[in-house]
Amino acid sequence: MNEFKSKVYQTALSQLKQKEALLSQERKNIIESILEEEKNSAGDKYETSRETITQDLNTIEKQIKQSKMDLDEIYRLQAIKDTPVSVQEGALIKLGADWFLLAISIGQVNVDDTKVFLMSKNSPLGELLIGKKKKEQVNFRGKLMSIEELV
Repeated sequence: MNEFKSKVYQTALSQLKQKEALLSQERKNIIESILEEEKNSAGDKYETSRETITQDLNTIEKQIKQSKMDLDEIYRLQAIKDTPVSVQEGALIKLGADWFLLAISIGQVNVDDTKVFLMSKNSPLGELLIGKKKKEQVNFRGKLMSIEELV
């Protein structure tokens, strides 16, 4: 695997692990709040407060589940060692002056002072790029862009 591509994956994994740790801490805090509410509660105010906290916990649980799925997907794509002949999942693409990793949609990461955008194959640009080869062009939002690199 290309060294730069490897660094992109490592940066994405690090960012996802950090997010998962923050979500786990938030879940712990919410559970502690629930336990504290049970000690200090009485009446309707308690029920309303408890329902709000429970909704927050459910939201965090969904985010943790998504974070675990994102980590699994990055690990799966990172295991692909071959340089693709056309754009596919796991490909690192230089489109014009910008770099994109076709993986999961987590936004931008910075690697060696270079911005890399992680996007899903189901994103509008991802769908345009799938199957394209180096030096081919795509028209995205009225702008014609050429695939400069494919790693």
